[in-house]
Amino acid sequence: MRLRNLLLRWLLIPTLLLWAAGFALSYLRSLAQAHEAYDRTLLGSALVVSENLAVADGEVVADLPYAALEMLRTDAQDRIFYRIASLDTGSHITGYADLPPPPAVPAAEPLFYDAAYKDQAVRIVALRTTLPEGGAQRQLLVQVAETLDARHQLTRRIVSEAAAVQLLLIALAAGLIAWGVRQGLAPLKRLRSEVRARGAHDLTPIDTRAVPREVAPLIHAINTHTERQRQLGEAQARFVANASHQLKTPLTVLRAQVDHALMQTELAAMRQVLTQLNETTDATGRLVGQLLALARSEPGRTLEVTAFDLTELARDATFELLALARSKRIDLGFEGADAVPVHGEAVLLRELVTNLVHNALTYTPEHGRVTVTVAQHDQRAVLTVVDNGPGIAPSERSKVLERFYRAPGTQPQGSGLGLAIAQEICARHGVTMTLGEVPGGGSGLCVALLWPAQDPAPT
Repeated sequence: MRLRNLLLRWLLIPTLLLWAAGFALSYLRSLAQAHEAYDRTLLGSALVVSENLAVADGEVVADLPYAALEMLRTDAQDRIFYRIASLDTGSHITGYADLPPPPAVPAAEPLFYDAAYKDQAVRIVALRTTLPEGGAQRQLLVQVAETLDARHQLTRRIVSEAAAVQLLLIALAAGLIAWGVRQGLAPLKRLRSEVRARGAHDLTPIDTRAVPREVAPLIHAINTHTERQRQLGEAQARFVANASHQLKTPLTVLRAQVDHALMQTELAAMRQVLTQLNETTDATGRLVGQLLALARSEPGRTLEVTAFDLTELARDATFELLALARSKRIDLGFEGADAVPVHGEAVLLRELVTNLVHNALTYTPEHGRVTVTVAQHDQRAVLTVVDNGPGIAPSERSKVLERFYRAPGTQPQGSGLGLAIAQEICARHGVTMTLGEVPGGGSGLCVALLWPAQDPAPT
């Protein structure tokens, strides 16, 4: 349905309904005014009749002048009826004896009422008049009635003329409304042309300054949705670029090691190459996992938030790396007995802990020590990963949070993604991550994660 037609329908249909209601009210009002005007004439005729009554030889004589009833005649050819009766005896004197009596005997004021007579609707006026008779007075009832054709014709003429003028004004108003709606929708048409002219990859926000205020919230919502799509597109592009860049070298190394293994004829040499191949495969698998975690932590993706125990999650993630710790003869410990409830996406937060512990194990030398601690202070969850490795210089701590950045002098097996992934997951969950010195002094690194107070669910 077109917006213009919808607006015109909502504007014009109520207008026509109001016109119909006004027509009915106008008809009733005009009919009342016609009654008021014709009632004066009807009363005048009754007064003329009452003034021409006399008593002769004890009988009431009505000398009705022609003008008394002729004044009621109109182009509608209404029929006129009258009746004179005695209020003292109730006897009929002259006129139409079966003319409907008034609902009550009129007092000093004339009484108007409607009735049906000879299968026609009539308007009747009844008034009391007094005739002197010797030393007494005779009370008479004078009734004059007329049909309502002239009144209805006058009412219809007045109402039809007024309705015609109103319909003409409504037609003019409809034209102006249609023109106004078209002018009002012109900014939307320009906006449509602007959006159609955009390129397939143009996701810049739509300017809301040139659109009506009522449409601005819709445009803001579209801009918000477009921004999310832009972020998702950029995240996908970054993931493809990162994956293609980071996987190219390990896949080349794997291919070279396989070729080298196929060239070996001695079992010992082949086992040595296969050992290297296994290490490269593990490193490549770790890199793929980090790239997938990086894709899941992109800002454009909606988090699947649940409530869980941080202590249990961190303990499980830490114990999964016990084999790596034993292979390097590193003392991997976990401290935290009480449950610490938090909200967030469990998969990402598990990846966060895994990255921090794996990063600590990677750079801690043999016979070193890595300790993971979960606690709660002032309604805020705290997780720390402390190692006694070489640590990170203060000048390098902000740089190692960037993707693929590796501090000078570090071992070559790292990908430079561990801390970057941790930082992005923390940002999505409102968690503050700091890199600092080891408590109590000595070499090493302390990575501390601080959850928001009362752990509000992230958005």
